[in-house]
Amino acid sequence: MRNLSKLLLLLVFLIGSSMSVSAGTTNNGWVDTGGKRYFYQNQQVVKGWLYYENNWYYFDPNTGAMKTGWVFYKENWYYLKSDGAMKVGWLYENGKWYYLTKSGAMKMGWLLDEGKWYYLNSTGAMHKGWLKYKDKWYFLANNGAMLTGWVTLEKRYYLNKSGVWIPNTIADGFKTVGDNQQLILVTSAGYGTNRATIRTFQKSDGKWYQGMSIPGYIGKLGFADVMSEGGQKSPRGKYTIGTAFGRYDNPGTKLPYRKITSDDVWVDDPKSSLYNTWQKASQNNGQWNSAEKMNVLAYNYGFVINYNTVERTPGAGSAIFFHVGSSYTLGCTAVSQANVVSIIKWLNPERKPVIIQSPEAELSKY
Repeated sequence: MRNLSKLLLLLVFLIGSSMSVSAGTTNNGWVDTGGKRYFYQNQQVVKGWLYYENNWYYFDPNTGAMKTGWVFYKENWYYLKSDGAMKVGWLYENGKWYYLTKSGAMKMGWLLDEGKWYYLNSTGAMHKGWLKYKDKWYFLANNGAMLTGWVTLEKRYYLNKSGVWIPNTIADGFKTVGDNQQLILVTSAGYGTNRATIRTFQKSDGKWYQGMSIPGYIGKLGFADVMSEGGQKSPRGKYTIGTAFGRYDNPGTKLPYRKITSDDVWVDDPKSSLYNTWQKASQNNGQWNSAEKMNVLAYNYGFVINYNTVERTPGAGSAIFFHVGSSYTLGCTAVSQANVVSIIKWLNPERKPVIIQSPEAELSKY
């Protein structure tokens, strides 16, 4: 009797199970069986992609079992959550961030999201730290966002508006040019040489960018330790830019420009009250005993370096210009005429240009 009862219970269980499976395989919708999920449409198991109730799902193309986790499909990776729904947007998995586009495909390369740039490497993982991309360097913060502007890491770096690292120029290390946006840098290898290197720099968004780098000349005896009238040496220091001049019409400079005539002179008499000023020879009237003529080839074009032009200390040096020349000077700075013209056309008083003249070894003073 007991054996008969057990047999009847087994039959009831088998019939119930059979009815359950049969119902699942003949109706539409979700079916869970054997630890896997399936979806039926038109009484057929779905295989491949399915859009259902605002979500995408993916089912094994052979068995129809619902997939979860990473799936590779037609050259793209997709991620399906634990409920099978396709993931879009940011995904954090195993300590790494990934980004799934609106189509669900895993993103690689540059990504612009909510106004910030990110970089996803070839595995899809979000990059952090320095990144070399097409021979340019970028820096991605710990949150993955690309940085711009000045960044302090083990030292200071500048990343432009596109995120590209711009190596610091020598001007970026100067502490005395904070208010200036244009700089002419005249340097020599030391005190005993009249050969110089002339470089131009312009500041943009707090960063100095180098323009020209050309050879030039300074005083015959190099830079002066202490300036004196007729010393044939050039002054060291930082100076503002004065009037531009030339024997011809203004070539296009924004600086105040004065055209030289045969009557123009620069007073170099330390005993004169007009020492180190531009005057007319015809108006001397005994006011000076010595003056330099301005209507000469060296002054085809140039500008005044404002050395000793305010207090005008007698005997401390006069007529310090940036002008045309192909050899040493008596205290001025000289480059080719083409370069003089290029520089005075570039100079803009609104950018508060200055000139720094120094031996290379002493640039730390600036």
